[in-house]
Amino acid sequence: MREQMPLQSVKRLGMLLLAILATVTTALNLSGCSAGQKGLLTITPEQYLSSAKETLETIDERNYEVRDLDEIIRILENAEKDAKKSEVIDRSRMYLCLTHTLKARKMYQTSLMKGQYIANRAEPFFIVDTKEIKETLRIANKWLRSCNANFKTKELQPDLNFVRGLYHTQKMLTQQSREKKESLDTALLAFRRCLGSAPDYKSDFRLFTRHQTPREVRLRMIEALALGGQLADAYGLLSEFSFAAISPAAGASDAQDFAWHHTKGFVLAMMGKYEEAAEILERFKIVVPQDYQLVDEALWILEGVYDRLATERRVDRFKMEARIVAALLNKLKGPYSKEKYSTASHLFPRQLPGDINFFTGVMKFYDGHFEQALEIFSQLSNRGIMSSSNRIAVKLYEIESMLYSGQKSSDSLLEELLKLSRNSSLSPLQKERNGYLLARYVMDEDKNFASSKIDHAGQSFIKSISSKPWAIELSFKRGEVKRAKKPVRSRNLSEQDADESSKREPGSILAEIYANRPEDWVVSANLYLVALPEFALLGKGRIVGREDSENGTWVFKDEEIDRLRRKNQYLAIFEYDNSDSEKSLQGVIFQPRR
Repeated sequence: MREQMPLQSVKRLGMLLLAILATVTTALNLSGCSAGQKGLLTITPEQYLSSAKETLETIDERNYEVRDLDEIIRILENAEKDAKKSEVIDRSRMYLCLTHTLKARKMYQTSLMKGQYIANRAEPFFIVDTKEIKETLRIANKWLRSCNANFKTKELQPDLNFVRGLYHTQKMLTQQSREKKESLDTALLAFRRCLGSAPDYKSDFRLFTRHQTPREVRLRMIEALALGGQLADAYGLLSEFSFAAISPAAGASDAQDFAWHHTKGFVLAMMGKYEEAAEILERFKIVVPQDYQLVDEALWILEGVYDRLATERRVDRFKMEARIVAALLNKLKGPYSKEKYSTASHLFPRQLPGDINFFTGVMKFYDGHFEQALEIFSQLSNRGIMSSSNRIAVKLYEIESMLYSGQKSSDSLLEELLKLSRNSSLSPLQKERNGYLLARYVMDEDKNFASSKIDHAGQSFIKSISSKPWAIELSFKRGEVKRAKKPVRSRNLSEQDADESSKREPGSILAEIYANRPEDWVVSANLYLVALPEFALLGKGRIVGREDSENGTWVFKDEEIDRLRRKNQYLAIFEYDNSDSEKSLQGVIFQPRR
């Protein structure tokens, strides 16, 4: 009996092992682990996408890390690899571009605090290592190119434009000179397309727990302009009356529009208006992260402002204020609470004396004090120590202040506008402003500006590009020749040419036009072509536009368009009618391209 017991135990153990093996084999076959197809444990691309989106939306903007984004990227790559539906593919690729852009943003912010100061070189002697950042942006660009090549989900186009704007804004920070300007222009165009195509925009995703709305998109655009050095335009968009800080509702706990004040403080600091920036940003001393996640960043900028004031004013009070802000940052225990980091003072460019005076004039201009602004701009015109980019802007603002202050227009004023129109250094918004003024001059409407505080003259251009029908891009197309299908009987070349010219379709101008308001639409759009510098009206006058709903453009066809020459410059004046029967004007200066 003693000898049989071990034998029975062995038999039982063997049967148990066989049962376990059979169970495991059956489960593997059912789950499809080897095939990865229709098993019980298979995760679908839709599930991968939903999981990644949920994780992205719950990330804390204040304290997220690169490794958090790496995990989301891994999940999105699985979704994109196995996806069959075009919508899932489009979303996965768009989110991959967005996530890599956010990763590059986090890496750039970390590098800013670890920047290196180099001796024996001109300011700014502060450099940021962008090697790894550029590599991350290269991967983001790979996914963005995939979206550009084959993006079929039409309802996601505004989201794609928003992501495109974020990417090019971040890319701009790693570039210099011409490449930086091109990235800025692309980012601005993407943000404006997002707002134009979806005036009531609400993002498909939550970015740091919040849906993106037109207000957030515009703040992103202002930030891009400020970082790109176009500070006058950034301040103009920020100071438009309809875009002021949101007033608190009665009994509401949220007493401030923190994002707006944060952006305004940053723009003022970049303009060299440190005292004004400190006045705006001081409110963040009593703000907690629960009310505004980026309170650390706002205080970091405030600390940099105090550092600049202490250096330039040589007042001990500002040094003490900087130490107090540093103590607040340490108390918050956020990303800027480390013992050794660089303050934001190195971000602010060293503005020349002429630039400071120019920005003073810009602030008075947008406040409606045109006489005071004109006095400043006139003193700076063709003299004073200032940057070349602002030198061009001074002349444009001087002309506007002269028009809006009620002074009589002169021939020299018109010559200055025409001279500016041929300046290749103008930014896209400056070109649009110049075309807007020329259009009002030609249509004799330069005297009909509103003068109330709510809609004064200085706001007219900003209000037009943000809340009225507006074309953001033009393309020129020559008429195509319809060849006869029958063989040519005559060998007379002149008769043959005459026959072909009679069958040539009229040339066309394609305009990408948006209403820019959710409750509005463009009822009609007419075009007037004016040759520059002669100011000669081409053709019979008005060219009626036709909306092409498939391509999202307005088409203007006329035989006169075929006679446009590539080397000549023209002014395209658009006259719009909206759904409220309101008329508005826009002028676009362009040169035809084949």
